[in-house]
Amino acid sequence: MTTDVSKLAPVQVARPYFPAEDIDWITKEVRAVFESGLLMQGKWVEAFENAFAEACGVRFARTVNSGLSALIGCLSFFDVREREVLVPTNTFLASANGVHWAGGRPVFVDIDPRTLLIDLDDLQRRITSKTAGLMLVHGNGLIPPNLDEIIATCRDRGLFVLEDAAHAAGSSQNGRRAGSLGDAAAFSMLATKIISAGGEGGMVTTNDEALAQRIVSLRFHGEDHTRGIQDRIGWSWRMTEIQAIAGLSQVRRLDEIVDLRMRVAARYDEAFGRLEQVRPLPLPAGDRNAYYKYPLWLAPPLERNQVKQRLDQEFRVKSGTAYWPPCHLQPAYREAFGHREGDYPNAEASLAQTIALPIHCNLTDEEIERVITAITVVCGN
Repeated sequence: MTTDVSKLAPVQVARPYFPAEDIDWITKEVRAVFESGLLMQGKWVEAFENAFAEACGVRFARTVNSGLSALIGCLSFFDVREREVLVPTNTFLASANGVHWAGGRPVFVDIDPRTLLIDLDDLQRRITSKTAGLMLVHGNGLIPPNLDEIIATCRDRGLFVLEDAAHAAGSSQNGRRAGSLGDAAAFSMLATKIISAGGEGGMVTTNDEALAQRIVSLRFHGEDHTRGIQDRIGWSWRMTEIQAIAGLSQVRRLDEIVDLRMRVAARYDEAFGRLEQVRPLPLPAGDRNAYYKYPLWLAPPLERNQVKQRLDQEFRVKSGTAYWPPCHLQPAYREAFGHREGDYPNAEASLAQTIALPIHCNLTDEEIERVITAITVVCGN
């Protein structure tokens, strides 16, 4: 590049999408909330829940304070105490932590190197008499192409299916939205996620009324609100009206947000499909991927950390991983369960060679082209 790199603003990996008109609307409504004094249990949480349920095509959506709380609440309902839950080793630790805090034992499953999602053959091998269910993680926003086979396997064995859809708000397969594909789903509203409730928050979606009621109880100390008593031990997981206003503004734009992210991904796919040394995620025709991350596999002898360093130093392009190290090699889980290198060979080999490129709604055409140029120079033949 002839441009002085030191004068370039870095291309960031992630950034929330709040258009100016939405910021104006949020500011106006938040001011009204403060003036009313009703910061909790007003109209906005319910409005957000109703809009999110409609967007996912389910009967119920219930807010909580984080994606982890959403996972714990669902797993508590499924009663995984002293039982095992299958979790792909390629996920953020919150997935496995949710199983732990609900009283269960996470059993990791290897991944398909092409999709970076759970491997069906390994899933089937790891089912035992202690298995309660599957946490189906839509990593990077991609719904497993073999979803129907995975669901059928679980149904045949009497296992629940809980979608960890933290990456996948707005993703869909054959017209079916993430959040409607299993028995329940957990979403994250963290600042970097597809949609954000002002920086933090979570959502549970389900068609099971009893599960929805359980979440409402657990998020307020285990209260049975119909009788005004605590009939179970719960938590303090409620979402504020202020967060719900921000979340509602986002879910109203969900299709637009996914369209914008898919536009960036399509530009990348076209450019990187011509390079022999890299491989993007496959996206089946007709599917929608919200692309929480844009992972790119690097063929040896390319080395992940060296590529990341060159992208930053030579082009001011930031990058991440998807995820490294995988869950079973994280120190806490190695110590707790005795996992070792080599236990999940597909995940270890593929994730060690994978980076995550910038993808968000605010990327300019110049920034997209800078990313493409950077990868072409650093990883080209």
